[in-house]
Amino acid sequence: MLLYEFTGADPLLIDLVSVIGQLKSSIDAGLSKPDWTVDELLDYVQKNSPEGRNIGFDKTDLYDMIKKPPLNHSIENIQGDKVIFKGQGNDVDAGEHDEEQNQKIVKQMAQTAMS
Repeated sequence: MLLYEFTGADPLLIDLVSVIGQLKSSIDAGLSKPDWTVDELLDYVQKNSPEGRNIGFDKTDLYDMIKKPPLNHSIENIQGDKVIFKGQGNDVDAGEHDEEQNQKIVKQMAQTAMS
């Protein structure tokens, strides 16, 4: 998430991104569970919003917000009722594919060097 994304942004959006960013960091560090439902995420945001502020949004808002910055930097997708954060889901499979592709490239480079 980049600072310029908040130019003219609603303070509640900044709070929302902050709370979700803290949760994502906690998940990445292994301090929080990795599996979250939409309802659990909405409850978490409400409970962890800055004191005196009510970040009011619902499932429909969340579905719309994850499609564009700044939330699309933290949340990959919502599948059924499960929230998929960046770094979860199919990223592991993509990394394995990249490793296979890297090995092919190295093999081709070695063959080119020997000829």
